[in-house]
Amino acid sequence: MPVCPTLAYTYLPRLKNQAVLVKTVQAAITGMLSGPFGYAERCDDKTDTYLGLAIERATNAAVVIDSDSVIIKPDIAEAHRPAPVQLGPPPVAGAPASPDGVPPAAGPADGTPDAPAPERKPTRFFGTVMISAERPAREIHQIVETIVEQLTTIPGSEVTLKLEIDAEVPGGLDRAKVRTLLENCTTLGFIDKIVS
Repeated sequence: MPVCPTLAYTYLPRLKNQAVLVKTVQAAITGMLSGPFGYAERCDDKTDTYLGLAIERATNAAVVIDSDSVIIKPDIAEAHRPAPVQLGPPPVAGAPASPDGVPPAAGPADGTPDAPAPERKPTRFFGTVMISAERPAREIHQIVETIVEQLTTIPGSEVTLKLEIDAEVPGGLDRAKVRTLLENCTTLGFIDKIVS
């Protein structure tokens, strides 16, 4: 996750996985009040703006943690908060007011209603699921059929799968087992392999 020039380094303790960070960000930006930080899809250094800025009440914000997303200090997020959008044109001097004192909204000259703005469709999906160690093949097969195939059949989609194994062995792992695990991880192309 990059750090914009306006944000100093943020200390985060070691995370169990990416889902923990996503849930933390969601909790911070969906509350009624501003949380300990804001979130943005990315920072545009040229214009010094945050695209997809979410500070509070952002229940519909899609939190995606990738190389573009940023976590922002609350005071900096507030300084970059977009101005509220006016729903209608500013009142025109001398225009007749409606009975409630609000001038009527101006529409197109031909009287047809304004076309609604196109809906912004989400472009990312991220999911984490726990899989039973007793029957992983069956559960993985269901996930592939019901989720992965739904995404891979969309033209132009790029889907990446990551299997994370987190095992606690209270009795400890002997040297032979550790060597076997590490050799198998290397053979299978594991990106990360940690034994501690």
